[in-house]
Amino acid sequence: MSDTGGLRPADAAAAGRRNVRWVLIGQSASLFGDYVAVLALPLFVVYLTGSALDLGLTTALETVPTLLFGFAVGVLLDRANLRRLLVIADLARAWAFLALGLAAAAGAAEVWMVFAAAFAVGSLTVTFDSGFQAWLPTLAGDEALVVVNSRLQFVRSLAWTLGPPVAGYLAGVAGGFRLAFGLNALTFVVSAATLLILAEIRPRPVPARDPWLVSFRQGMSCLWRLPELRITTLAGTVGNLVFVPMEALLVLFCREQLGLTDSSFIGWFFGGHSLLGALGVVAAPAVARRLGLGRTFVVGLGAMGAGFLVLALAAPALADLSPALTTALAVLPAGVAVTGVSFLNVAFTTMRQQLPPPEVRGRVIAASRTLSWAGLPLGAVLGGAAGEAFGLPPVYAGASVAIVGMSLVLTTTSLWHGRPAAGGPAG
Repeated sequence: MSDTGGLRPADAAAAGRRNVRWVLIGQSASLFGDYVAVLALPLFVVYLTGSALDLGLTTALETVPTLLFGFAVGVLLDRANLRRLLVIADLARAWAFLALGLAAAAGAAEVWMVFAAAFAVGSLTVTFDSGFQAWLPTLAGDEALVVVNSRLQFVRSLAWTLGPPVAGYLAGVAGGFRLAFGLNALTFVVSAATLLILAEIRPRPVPARDPWLVSFRQGMSCLWRLPELRITTLAGTVGNLVFVPMEALLVLFCREQLGLTDSSFIGWFFGGHSLLGALGVVAAPAVARRLGLGRTFVVGLGAMGAGFLVLALAAPALADLSPALTTALAVLPAGVAVTGVSFLNVAFTTMRQQLPPPEVRGRVIAASRTLSWAGLPLGAVLGGAAGEAFGLPPVYAGASVAIVGMSLVLTTTSLWHGRPAAGGPAG
């Protein structure tokens, strides 16, 4: 039976349900703002410089803080007051986007300011994302994690559906970038406010105050001893290395390969394939229960690569159609890819939360995220450079084939054959 920290089981269950509601409210607001920025930020870079390399550098600067600070954050998460830490991270991210919005409003923005904001927000997100994942089991309980993570992934997909069309619309309005960045700042404030309402339904274990290096080694040792986490983390590293160029260059792909020069159609493309992904992720809990978390991860990885491969191969034919029809057809394979990403993320996040002992959960989550994100900055820079040197079709086709191939390799591992459970602690 789970430790409910002195609460009666019925009271703990009621508190858990309230927590889930507030978590979904807060993260719905925050993620909506994030996905306004997902399109507004690269469109702003295109507006300022139009450089594929600058797009790649923006993505790299958002992700490189994971490598710089991820391991240190893990030790901090197992020792700190997570509520306080997460609220500070939210408010600081709000200030970073507010500052960029003020620069855009004054007509004084330069690309280095975008780089600075990307690095600052990326650094704070390292703390928030790992800390939130580590805190969630004390708010909802292990038995509810697959459902909660699936709902959060649905919210993420829905935010991706709504945010980019709003960003595309705002980009065409006078002062639109200032509004987009200001909106994102506001959503972080909303997220911080909801964090203050949440109540822990069981206490977090307090680890021994070992020296930092000893604590770090304990987390890494635990991660390495868990085969499912070890394999998914290594797969995440390679997968992110080859996937991030497609993500970083997607705005240019829409413009140059699909012929969508109107930013509103680009916004509808982003929103449309994300909506399909949101509908697909509704099935994630049932898929995870039927297949197990390991196989759900592998299936998601394969779908992600296959969807983008079909999009890359179909792009020349789609570009000859009207913009509206191109957008409507292009969202189908892209939606399959996003559904795959959702399945992968639900399975990976839940394994990170369920498999490690609670006293090292923060270190294991942070270490796994750091290692799996290690390929992002390098992939973003190399992808931007490759896009300028060789064009976008080879980048998209090569990355997609690599991801599909990796999913096939994973079917030969214990990740496919071990099938960690999806309803509670898995070992």
